[in-house]
Amino acid sequence: MDNILEKIKQFKFAILALVLLLSGIFIYHSMQAHQAINNNNVVHSEKVSQKTANREKHPEGRASSKEVVVDIQGAVNKPGVYHMKDKSIVFDVIQTAGGMKDDADVKQINRAQKLTDAMQIYVPRVGEIKTVSSNKSADKGANNSVVNLNSAVVEDFKDVKGIGPKKAEKIIAYREKNGPFQKIDDLSKVGGFGPKTIDSLRDSLTV
Repeated sequence: MDNILEKIKQFKFAILALVLLLSGIFIYHSMQAHQAINNNNVVHSEKVSQKTANREKHPEGRASSKEVVVDIQGAVNKPGVYHMKDKSIVFDVIQTAGGMKDDADVKQINRAQKLTDAMQIYVPRVGEIKTVSSNKSADKGANNSVVNLNSAVVEDFKDVKGIGPKKAEKIIAYREKNGPFQKIDDLSKVGGFGPKTIDSLRDSLTV
């Protein structure tokens, strides 16, 4: 028994060193495992944040984008009704309809005009008087000369009493800057159109 105790005393430093070494190895591996978990959490958080950012930049991924339905007729290769993306312009639907024919009179249409739902576009041929388009399914009453404020060009206003070329240009400039008219009374925002003038134009105009 005394011999055993003596041997323990002789090797106590070696035993202590071994214990400390094993403890150090255990602590080191524990720290490495903890660090790996933290790194995985950071990477996962970054991926989640990136996905969230992508959804915010491209909200169409969460919901279908808005569409407008447009009827295009006249001198285009494939006239018909088309579903177009919101904020599309007349040029876009012309391209979708196969482009214009060789005899199309491009000067009579505004290719930069923004599309509105239920809008009808007519592309006239050279020498043809442009047919007035309308966003409504029927004109007011039997009056076929009703002019649509949201699609008309300057020439369309020539038969409208009270609207000369200059006022027509103001109407188109306002429309291109501020978007389509919501009602006839919005003419008061153009300038040069008072309440009495607007009332006198109600039977000649539409939106």
